[in-house]
Amino acid sequence: MDWPDGADKLAESFAELSLERTITKGLKSAEEIDRLTVDEKLGDIERAVYLLSSGQEVQRISVIKSLPQLLRDHNADCMKRVVPKVKEVLHVAGSDVQVAATQAFLTIIENQIVSYPVFAQTFLQSMLQSIDNRDPALRQKRKEQELEAIAYSWLETLLEVISFLPKDIIKKEILTITISKGQLSQSVHSRLASCKILGRVATKFDSFMIKKEILPLVTSLCQDVDYEVRGCMCRQLDAVARGLGLESTKSAILPELVELSNDEESFVRLAALETVVSLLSLLDDETCVNTIIPLMCRFCENALQNEDPTLPSVAHQFGRLCHGLSVNLNEDQKIWFLDFYRRMCVLGLTEGKSKSSDRMTPNLLNIFEEEDSYAECRQCAGYNFPCMVLFAGPRNFKTELYSTFSSLCDDPHRLVRRTVACGFHEVAKLLGSSVLMIQQELINLLKDDSPEVLEGLVPHVPETLEMFAKGGGNVVTESKLTGLADLVPALMAAESQAACSRRWRLHRDLITQFECLPKCLTSDQIYYKFLPVLFKHLTTNRVLPVKLAAARTICVFIRHNRKLEQRQELCCRLIEECCHGNSSWKRILFMDICKILMEMFSKMFFKEYFYEFVLELAQDPVANVRLKFCHLLPALKKQIKLPTDRPLLQQLELMVRRLMAHEKDRDVAERIRHSVLELDKIQIGMDSGTNRFYMDDDLADQRKEEEERLLIELEEKEKEEAEKSMKNPSSAKVGGRKKSNEDGKLTKKGSKPAKSSNVSGKKAGQSNSNSSLLPGPPPHLSSSKGNKTMKSLSSAKSSKTGKNSPIGDASSLSSSSSIRPRSRGGSDGNIVGLKATPTRPRKGSDGSAAQATAHNVVKRLYNESTSGHSSKKSSSSSRKSSATTTSSASSTSTDGKPRRKISKS
Repeated sequence: MDWPDGADKLAESFAELSLERTITKGLKSAEEIDRLTVDEKLGDIERAVYLLSSGQEVQRISVIKSLPQLLRDHNADCMKRVVPKVKEVLHVAGSDVQVAATQAFLTIIENQIVSYPVFAQTFLQSMLQSIDNRDPALRQKRKEQELEAIAYSWLETLLEVISFLPKDIIKKEILTITISKGQLSQSVHSRLASCKILGRVATKFDSFMIKKEILPLVTSLCQDVDYEVRGCMCRQLDAVARGLGLESTKSAILPELVELSNDEESFVRLAALETVVSLLSLLDDETCVNTIIPLMCRFCENALQNEDPTLPSVAHQFGRLCHGLSVNLNEDQKIWFLDFYRRMCVLGLTEGKSKSSDRMTPNLLNIFEEEDSYAECRQCAGYNFPCMVLFAGPRNFKTELYSTFSSLCDDPHRLVRRTVACGFHEVAKLLGSSVLMIQQELINLLKDDSPEVLEGLVPHVPETLEMFAKGGGNVVTESKLTGLADLVPALMAAESQAACSRRWRLHRDLITQFECLPKCLTSDQIYYKFLPVLFKHLTTNRVLPVKLAAARTICVFIRHNRKLEQRQELCCRLIEECCHGNSSWKRILFMDICKILMEMFSKMFFKEYFYEFVLELAQDPVANVRLKFCHLLPALKKQIKLPTDRPLLQQLELMVRRLMAHEKDRDVAERIRHSVLELDKIQIGMDSGTNRFYMDDDLADQRKEEEERLLIELEEKEKEEAEKSMKNPSSAKVGGRKKSNEDGKLTKKGSKPAKSSNVSGKKAGQSNSNSSLLPGPPPHLSSSKGNKTMKSLSSAKSSKTGKNSPIGDASSLSSSSSIRPRSRGGSDGNIVGLKATPTRPRKGSDGSAAQATAHNVVKRLYNESTSGHSSKKSSSSSRKSSATTTSSASSTSTDGKPRRKISKS
């Protein structure tokens, strides 16, 4: 067709879609509406009786569901008029009505809406009749599957009800019927129901009653002609044995178990294995040594030799079996159990078959993947591996289980590898100081090409990596962090695999778990390897949860980064790529980042770096950006403290007035009106000399400021010692051989500052490097765009301090050109990411107490502790030195506008 004709038809189609049409599909006819209409003048009881008598099925279900409430409100009338109608309806009702009745009856007994005798007379009889309804007329109307589903629902409800009923009612109303249903003349379904009920009622009676009334029927059902009945009764022997006690169990139950474990049907043998494992906690040592251990050894060996269908169940229960029998096994028996476990872990694997063959010929293997009967056995064995480590002992792991663990991690079946990945963190915890032995296996699982394996590994990545970082100890040292460099490519490969897969939730979770990396890797490893990838996802990924996860992880990395230049560059890049981004969604994302920053950092940090930039978005040309800014207004006002931040408050009020006066978008105008009402309710914080005027959020913010200030003091102290050691190398050699840390500075061997810098989980505000020895900016920050942003922020800082401190050139940054924050009414204004004025130790002190205090703060910060305040005395000299720069640190000009601006590139 011609283009003009096609365009006309397309326009007509869009016009038709825009028209409002009357939807007639699914509407009820007038006759149906009349049948569903109920007189509004009827009371609750009358309406319920009417709907049960002549209503539709959906109306009957509604009445039955409301039966507990009717009994609460109108007990006598409901029992007299509604409950008989319910019984009539249940006799011929469908499966949906029956299921609704089971839930209603269970709710009645759980909440004790009626007394136990009344429940037994009224509701319990209906339940017992519905378990096995053999009405021929009813069976003609319904299918056999529907009847089985209804009977199963009522049976499960009866088992729950037995837990609430007293002993006399169970004996009188239930036990008699149960014994009659368990006779050989009854149907298989009745005998199966009798087995389940016997197991439940056995917990209600004493040993004498069980021996007299229940045990004969239990023995008969264990020897039933139908294998399903024998297996079902075998699974109930655990409850019966616990009711009987140890002595009666040894004489009456164990012989039946031994016979059932040798049954010709695998279904019965499987039930016997599960029951034996469940009974281990009840049996004494003599019984376990003389009966259970030989029985289980013979059972497992036969299952392995005959390739029995119970072999996967043997592998699944093997961990519990070894754990329960560990105290009763001698050395030879332990060796036998370990050898049997090792054979199960390689069952079905030919020599030389590994995961590499899975990658080389995937199509050929996938054909037989579902038919691999041994894969399930290896998967169950992998599930029990942590228990087997505990059974063999961590000291014997290398000689007894390491080769088996390596084989499971390299198994050709992805589900086996996934199962091992799910329990990898438990194995790492059990190994303790020997955890580095399985580092290569962790690398292989992280590099696995199957997303299922990565899904099993991701939820426990933080605790796994922390165990490797500690190396079995309690302290994370710099040498341990450097030793984990081999994990970086594996983590990057896992992130790439998650990004390439279509499972964005897996990708989001992995990026979220990367928040633990500061406790496990050095700042340089994170800065040069992970942050470029996170910024790429922040600006290019199409999935919003992934972008938000990347944003939060970037903020965590900034918080824990130990180098001043890197922290400043990261803040600049957030502002340049998001706040000044060319897309509206980037600017909206920047406000989400600001929320994260306000939660994570102190108010002083946010106001120093981001506050004035987010205010620029109030004048954004895109309405959605302004709408998002209106939602952020209450949080921005909470960051202000008077009288120090009065210029910021005036600027915020000016932006709000402009929005209210000039906003033309309807949604933004409506939102700004709501935000103004919220702003009026917010009480602005006040700078006070005493803590008694502080609110809870003020105290939390004060703790953040103190922690950041102490971290900066620690950073400055380490710099001073590094410079001193460089100026006087001869004195440095006295203490021992020099060595270089991750930041490039030289420290004495065993010096305290190096020890402080090795604490795990670095927080923002720390830097143990000499700036002249720092590497240059990474490639993504060496572009003209990044340098322009850094120079803009640098000039803004210079306008506030009167000093030049270029951010893009790391080599030009020295201790003499320190960057100071905006003054806060004479108090110490040093914040994280800014250098602090070096403080002198107090008179009569050698500075070790302050260093110890800072060290404790670092530890508390890394452990995310929110304990009490640190001492303010350690920063008193810093406050005095910063007070002298108040006049030159003003953040506003004479007209009240902020000086710092970054021009949009």
